[in-house]
Amino acid sequence: NLNLEIHAEVQLKNYGKFLEEYTSQLRRIEDALDDSIGDVWDFNLDPIALKLLPYEQSSLLELIKTENKVLNKVITVYAALCCEIKKLKYEAETKFYNGLLFYGEGATDSSMVEGDCQIQMGRFISFLQELSCFVTRCYEVVMNVVHQLAALYISNK
Repeated sequence: NLNLEIHAEVQLKNYGKFLEEYTSQLRRIEDALDDSIGDVWDFNLDPIALKLLPYEQSSLLELIKTENKVLNKVITVYAALCCEIKKLKYEAETKFYNGLLFYGEGATDSSMVEGDCQIQMGRFISFLQELSCFVTRCYEVVMNVVHQLAALYISNK
């Protein structure tokens, strides 16, 4: 019994030493990485960067497979709505944000010749028409989400 306690105490001390050494080794690695991460990419020196994202080859329907057919349908609907919202967000960011943000910038009222404001607004009409269609589509998707959530809530009761 005394021999077992001594053996357990020795193992505990060895484990403690191992943990201390391992912790210090991890800290050295972390410090080395922290120093080098800042050197990898500098926006001022390297204006172009690669954004590498993994590409998933399986479809949404392949990922949603449970034995409950009703649950499959519900999850598929919500997943499709999430994908649609993600696409709409991307479209808004890439197509509409800059146009709305920078419309009318760069020219002051005093530098504009008579009629320039009307020409600029005329060129902006097609953008506004696309934006109107986009807003209508967003409204339809949001209404669909609300209807789906309401249907799920009512069917839960």
